[in-house]
Amino acid sequence: MESIINFEEILDLVGTPENKLRRYRACLKEFDRLQYDDPFIKQIRLEIVHLEEQVKTLAKI
Repeated sequence: MESIINFEEILDLVGTPENKLRRYRACLKEFDRLQYDDPFIKQIRLEIVHLEEQVKTLAKI
């Protein structure tokens, strides 16, 4: 059976940008410890930059 909700939508449902940032950083810490890198990890790194900017913007409001 195929899912009608994608992974990104699931992540959006489970928390704030701060929570996503915390989860992504924990993932990267583990991947760095394992010395593992691939295109998906690079995508996570870019998403972290985006989330950091989003959190800064929300903090100013």
